[in-house]
Amino acid sequence: MPTLFSRLSILFTLILLCLGLVTWVIAHQSQQQYFEEFTQELNRPVAMYMAQQVPLLVDGRPDSEALSELASHVMMVNPSLEVYILDVEGAVIATALGKTQALTQSVDLQPINRFLSGETRMPIYGDNPSIPNQKSVFSAYPLRESANENPACDPCGYVYAVLGGQRTQPVLQSLASSYSLQSSTGMLAGVLLFALLAGIVVFFTMTRPLRAITASISQWQLAVTSAQPQVQQILPIEPKPHAKNELKELELTCHAMAARLAAQYQALDDSDKRRREFLTRISHDLRTPLTSLCGAIETVLIKGDNISSTETQEYLSLAQRQGIRLQQLITQVFELARLDSGDYVLQLEQVSLQELAIDTVQDLQPFAARHGVRLEAHPAIPVDAGNVQADMGLLHRLLDNLLTNAIRHTPVDGLVSLTINRRDDQMEVEIADSGCGFTVSMNGCSLSTVGESNQSWWQGDSAASACQSPYTGSHGTGLGLGIVEKIVDLHGGEARVWSAAGKGTKIRCVLPVQMS
Repeated sequence: MPTLFSRLSILFTLILLCLGLVTWVIAHQSQQQYFEEFTQELNRPVAMYMAQQVPLLVDGRPDSEALSELASHVMMVNPSLEVYILDVEGAVIATALGKTQALTQSVDLQPINRFLSGETRMPIYGDNPSIPNQKSVFSAYPLRESANENPACDPCGYVYAVLGGQRTQPVLQSLASSYSLQSSTGMLAGVLLFALLAGIVVFFTMTRPLRAITASISQWQLAVTSAQPQVQQILPIEPKPHAKNELKELELTCHAMAARLAAQYQALDDSDKRRREFLTRISHDLRTPLTSLCGAIETVLIKGDNISSTETQEYLSLAQRQGIRLQQLITQVFELARLDSGDYVLQLEQVSLQELAIDTVQDLQPFAARHGVRLEAHPAIPVDAGNVQADMGLLHRLLDNLLTNAIRHTPVDGLVSLTINRRDDQMEVEIADSGCGFTVSMNGCSLSTVGESNQSWWQGDSAASACQSPYTGSHGTGLGLGIVEKIVDLHGGEARVWSAAGKGTKIRCVLPVQMS
């Protein structure tokens, strides 16, 4: 579509063309009217001269010979004259042109009366007997019978001289191509051309800042789009409709920018709220092992020599376990913060997901055995087909977190299974358990919405149950799931949850085979 500058230039050009055409027509008509007014004023006494020079009516009849002789003299001076004799009704009764068709014409007397009154402003147009339906300037004077001292009529007719009959048409046509008309037309065209050029320069100067603003906003939007991919996942950018001009484009861009900023502010508020809640909960979770650790050490110090070596060993073992738990929590917090910073760079390499899954399951078998849980791996694809481009360390962390979480919250004699599948250019990692599941049923919900639906995303003790669920028991903080979600997001995948109360939980992570 044309830009605002081109649209304004085209519109301004059309306006100037219309203005020039109207001005030329008005000037041409004014010039012609001035010529006719000048001609009528100059030849105003012609009819009076002819009427008073010789008697043109004798016994009520026109003297054709006298009319022809007088008209020939007058037309030698002014060839544009066409002389007629009219009766009192306006009918043509004689003419010096020798045309019989003019005798059948009638002339309206109202313009003649206005001409004779001398009060009406020139030019005054009357009928042209030689050209029907054409109006021309004229000169007129009343006729009286000079042979009769007491005429029965006063006036008895009119001398009617048309000032611009058929003989003036070639003259007018020559004026149309005259030097003065060409000169005025050229001057008008020059003025319009200058106005057009000046208008284009003004429009270009006025729209240049607008184009610069639009380009700057567009570049800002592109920069935000490319620099904040993690925001795009929360706030996808709607495709901007094709704008017709800079003003519309600027309006659409400003609306999109305002909507995007409002959504980002809302997302930041929500994120800040979740972070505050997370800090509150994690502070409680960190305080629990720290309190136990300090309590065990304080007991040993207070009792001193009054405590047996066996009790001392028990208190020191308790302090060690709580210290290890506290260390794990702090490590998870720092790991989640590092993954969530946006500065983490993946160390991509070709990883056999099937082999990594089998190794992780073997490493966790002793842990599962201590909890009385069966841990199984079901690779359903050949080894070569399970290669993905990923960060091996993060991928191992993902599997370890999910399996450890499932084992820790699955009842004795329960089952935790890991399955690897491939679908086209994606790998599916599915971990299922026979635990109690979430208190609120889920069917393919995104892992990021687990906290919103169960209030157990970050804490693990919000939904107490008769049996310990992997994600609602009192032994977890939810940090492991947060780390899993960040790892999946960094690899361009997605994680979804299926769960129902008393029927266990299944988490499926979908990862692209090749990172873009």
